[in-house]
Amino acid sequence: MSPGGRTKALRTGLHRGNHFSCSMSAVLLARVREHGGDAAVAEVLRVARSRRTAAYLSDIANWISFDEAQTLWKAGAAVTHHPQFARAVGEDAVRFLTGSPVATLLRSLGSPEAVYGQIATTATKYSTASTLQCVTCGPGYAELTSTAAPGFPRSADHCAWTCGLLSQPTILFGLPPATVHHEHCGAYGALACEYRVTWPVHANRRGAESEQIAALHGQLDAMKVRLNSMFSTASDLIDSGDIDDVLERIAERAAVEVRAPRHLLAVRMEPGGPMHCHHKGFDPEEVHEHAERLLSHELHVPDSWLAVPVRSNRREYGRLLATCPDGARFFPQERELLEVYARYAASALDSAAALREVERRDAQSSALLDLARALAAAGTSAEIARRLADAVPTVVDCDRVGVYLWDAEHRLLRRQALAPAEGVEGIVTSEATSWTPRRGGALERFLADPNQEPMLLTKHSGQLGKMFTDIGCAATILVPIAAPGQLMGLLSVSVRHRPERLHLTADLLDRVSGVAASATTALQNGRLVDVITHQALHDQLTGLANRLQFTTQLRDAVERARTGDERGALFYVDLDRFKPVNDEFGHETGDALLVAVAERLRGCTRESDVVARLGGDEFAVLLVDAGQREIERVSGRVLEAFAEPFVIHRHRLELGVSIGCTQYPFEAEDADGLLRRADAAMFADKREHQAARADLEQAFTAS
Repeated sequence: MSPGGRTKALRTGLHRGNHFSCSMSAVLLARVREHGGDAAVAEVLRVARSRRTAAYLSDIANWISFDEAQTLWKAGAAVTHHPQFARAVGEDAVRFLTGSPVATLLRSLGSPEAVYGQIATTATKYSTASTLQCVTCGPGYAELTSTAAPGFPRSADHCAWTCGLLSQPTILFGLPPATVHHEHCGAYGALACEYRVTWPVHANRRGAESEQIAALHGQLDAMKVRLNSMFSTASDLIDSGDIDDVLERIAERAAVEVRAPRHLLAVRMEPGGPMHCHHKGFDPEEVHEHAERLLSHELHVPDSWLAVPVRSNRREYGRLLATCPDGARFFPQERELLEVYARYAASALDSAAALREVERRDAQSSALLDLARALAAAGTSAEIARRLADAVPTVVDCDRVGVYLWDAEHRLLRRQALAPAEGVEGIVTSEATSWTPRRGGALERFLADPNQEPMLLTKHSGQLGKMFTDIGCAATILVPIAAPGQLMGLLSVSVRHRPERLHLTADLLDRVSGVAASATTALQNGRLVDVITHQALHDQLTGLANRLQFTTQLRDAVERARTGDERGALFYVDLDRFKPVNDEFGHETGDALLVAVAERLRGCTRESDVVARLGGDEFAVLLVDAGQREIERVSGRVLEAFAEPFVIHRHRLELGVSIGCTQYPFEAEDADGLLRRADAAMFADKREHQAARADLEQAFTAS
């Protein structure tokens, strides 16, 4: 190819490729709209000669080419007259995208240095036109380099936007924007762009608390947005009778949650049947070839691809794929999210297949849809179990339903919900609320083979059969709720009379299998809600309550005290001589020491009390409904807990502790006032300790 031909091919690629996520153009148009309204947006698109609509450019699941990004930056600067327009667009990222899936993903990494440390993966969520690498990073700083991807020229606007974007991760954690130093730039001849990013590790104590709490609330709100998106998808499965419409919406929402230039959903409802294919970012002429490869069992998946199976208990339908350019990577959390949408696709296909099989049974189909609707809304595992128990009698003719969930940690099957069918009185609930596997028993058999057929129990079916007979059940079916190779729980469906209602006919097996399939997907997502809720309310290092949960429970306790007779106390606990441990032995030892401190504090309190890590080496203890004697007893236990040295990594570490105590509702009218008084009391205690140590040192020197 001639040089002119190569240049033309390069320009065509820069114009047609998927090089910048529309999260950039969405922020750009939002800034322009603030400047001059919709008229200014229209002018930017005219100046840029863009063939895209404002709606396309504002959809963060879409992508645009390198050339389109360049012309939009230049047009925006011309219309707004902003001398640093591209950088300002980067600096607006958190303001306009704080609830986006990428922002939620970055928050989940835990700290600014973790975000910058994984910048090579993070950067691909925004652009594939360059490669960002972390040279070194630590608390308060990061050194990064950026090189243009092969075939892409480095531009000053691209560098300016990158500088603005790099200033934003700190805001996600309640800190001010980072400072970005950019002294070597590839746009002006340097071999690579070099950035040094710095930020304050500890913000002002008073000012930072409200910012940190606001950041935690922002994180929780973003998680709610993500969950709403997931369960809106669940509602779509119910609201549309056209399977291709449902699959298309699932593919679109997956593209929003898992950021990549190209997505592909390829499935077959039946082996050898017609292929259903939905994509984003692929050229139409190449989609069929990629879809056939995706469905091939011999498919080789490179590291820059993320492919998950669309699979249910019934069968495997195909795969859901997200792809990045060679060398890019995905976060582990993104695989989990993509698997959620793959399960939704499988659930939709299950429902479509089931509806095809039972079209002649309108009443049964309606009942299964009612069950799916009941399970589609967001909820914890316990809430899903409750809805399942209430809804099953609409699908299966029965008198009693129990939902039991498997607790793998304690190897117990726990009863989570119990419901009688409508109109059934005198339901007996006296059977055991938890089971342990017994050798040769039904539970052990289900654990060994979770995907086996439902089991019919009568009075002749051993211990379990006798147990259900003793509480008045004439017959019971145990239905496994199972993910592939994993028992999630059991469903007990019982009748008190006419046991022939539960004969395992093909029709009944179809119905209970449909119930189990819906329950499996719902409980998998319920577990996701359990995990996300726990992460949002607990300190990731120690497992204690975090500041958000603690302040909420403190406010609730104070409100109860104002309206009733409850009394209690708040301890603000700050470690003495902790910083030298980090300095001398390293942060790994320091983290292990914090975990040990958390365990000792737990041992000082009752089960009803709340122990929290507020941040750094600061802890808090809320004594709920405690009298003066109990408050003094816990105070003594806390002091005794630090009398013995901690042995961490073979180091004997002696820590002191400063404690501030306030009692409610006597010493403050609200939670914020209690925290301030306890904080002040803790500092007074710390000053006394410091003065005492200074006197000892002076006396020792004098002697």
